[in-house]
Amino acid sequence: MTVMSLVAYGIALVAIAYAYALCFSGSKGETFPPRVPTLLPWIGSAFEYLNSPSEFLASCHKKYGSVYKVLIGGHEAVVTSSASVISSMYAADPGALGVHTTHIDIYETVSGCKGGPDVYRVTTQLIFPMLDQRLSRRALEDCVPTIAQAVYNRIKPYTEMQTARVSLVDFVNEPLYVATNLALFGTRFPSGTYHDLCTLDVTMPERFFRVPFWPRKSERARRRLAAKCGDYLNTGDVSDADGPLGFAFKKLFRDNNIPLEAATCHMLTLLWGMHTNTFVVMLWMFLFLLNDHDALVAVRDEIDKAIKTEFGDFDTFLANVKPKELEGKLFPLLTSVILETMRVVIMFVVFRIAKRDWEFKDGGRTVLVPKGEFILGNAQAAHLDETWYKDGHKFVFDRYAQGDYQEGRLPTGGNPWFCLGVGRHLCKGRYIAMYEIKLAALIFLHRFEIIPVNEGTKSWWPPKTTKRNLGVPRTETVMVDVRVR
Repeated sequence: MTVMSLVAYGIALVAIAYAYALCFSGSKGETFPPRVPTLLPWIGSAFEYLNSPSEFLASCHKKYGSVYKVLIGGHEAVVTSSASVISSMYAADPGALGVHTTHIDIYETVSGCKGGPDVYRVTTQLIFPMLDQRLSRRALEDCVPTIAQAVYNRIKPYTEMQTARVSLVDFVNEPLYVATNLALFGTRFPSGTYHDLCTLDVTMPERFFRVPFWPRKSERARRRLAAKCGDYLNTGDVSDADGPLGFAFKKLFRDNNIPLEAATCHMLTLLWGMHTNTFVVMLWMFLFLLNDHDALVAVRDEIDKAIKTEFGDFDTFLANVKPKELEGKLFPLLTSVILETMRVVIMFVVFRIAKRDWEFKDGGRTVLVPKGEFILGNAQAAHLDETWYKDGHKFVFDRYAQGDYQEGRLPTGGNPWFCLGVGRHLCKGRYIAMYEIKLAALIFLHRFEIIPVNEGTKSWWPPKTTKRNLGVPRTETVMVDVRVR
C-alpha cells in the first residue's frame, strides 16, 4: 500500500468515525433536547429541510417528539410543536425574540429589492400601523360593500352558458382578486395583474429558500407587476379614485418622503401578501367540499337558507351583505369549513431569533435558546396534534360548528389554531381574508354546480402538491365543469 493510499484510508476512517459519533450524538435518549443527527458539518440538515420543509419537520416530530435541535446552515435551531410555547413566541417582546429577518426576507423575495434596517422600519413602524387602521373590522364595513356585486359581475357570463370547463383556482380566485383590489385600491389600480402575480407566486418557495429554478418567466411577470405598481403610485394626485387602502398607502409614502422605487417594492410585497395564501386556502376549501358530498350538501343548504331568510333573494344579498353579517351565527358550518381548511393545510413555521438567552418549559424541563440562535415553532404539528384534535389529520367539516361565537373572535374553542397569528403578531389582513373567503363560498356555491372532471374515477383526488411551500401547499391544476344551478 502506497503512502497516498494510507493517507486516503486514514481520512476515510476518520470520516466514518466522525459520522458514527455524530449520528449517535443525536440519539433520542442521550441529550435533551435530542439532536437530529447529520453527517454534514455546518450544513447539517439544510438539504432535507430545503427540499421539503413540512415533510422534514413532520418526520423529526415523529422521531424526536415535541422539542428537538436541528443544525441548518451553521445555526443550531430549537424546534418546538408545543402550543403553549408557540403562543409564548408570538407574545414575546421583540427585544427577546426578533422577527425582523423574516419581514426583510419576504420583502426581498417578492420584490427583488435589497432589504435592510430601513425596510424593517418602514414595514413595522409605518405600514403595519396603517394596515391595522385601514383593515380593521370597523373600517371594512365602509370599504367592502362593493365586493360582492363586483365578484358576481366577473362570473355572470358563466350563468349564460350551459356548461363551462375551467381551472378551479382561476374560476374562484380571479373574480375575487379583481373585486377586492377595486374596493381597496380604487379604479386607478392597474388591470391585468392577476396572472402575473400567480406566475411570480409559483416560484416563491424556490426564491425564498434560494434553491435553483428557471426564473425567466417569473422575472418578466415581476417586472410587469413592479412597473404597474410604480405607475399606480406615481400619479400626480391622491384621491378617492385610489380607494381607501390605496389612498392611505400613497399618502404614507409621500408624507414620509419614501422614494418611488422603495414604495413600489413595498406595494408589490403587500399585494402578494394580501392575496396568495387566500388564493390557496380558497382552492383547498372547494377541493375538500367537492371531495365530501355530505359536507357540500350541508354547507350549501345552510347558504341557501340564510340568503332566503335573511336577505330575501340573491340580488338583495349582493347589494347589502356586510362583514358583520357574515361573522355571526348565520353560517356556522361555512365558518367551520374555513377554519378546518386552514388548520389542515396551512404548514407554516413561526421563526424567531433569540436577541438574548430565552428559556421555555417542556414537560417540566427547561430548554435554553442561546442568544443569536433560532427557535422554530412547528405550528403544523400543533394543529394536527391528536391530544387536541380527534382525527387531527383528517378534514372534519363541522369540527368548529358548535363553537362559541363572540364578536370579532373565531370559534376555535381554545384549541391550538395559529393560522392567522396570535397576540401582538395577528395577521393584518385577517378580517378581509375571512370576509373574502366566506363571500366567495356563498356566491359560488349558491349560484353554481361545480363538478370535478373525471369525478367518477376520483383521479383528481388527492391533487398533487408541491414539496416546498411558504405556508400553504400549492396544487396541480384541477379542472372542473361549472353550470348555473
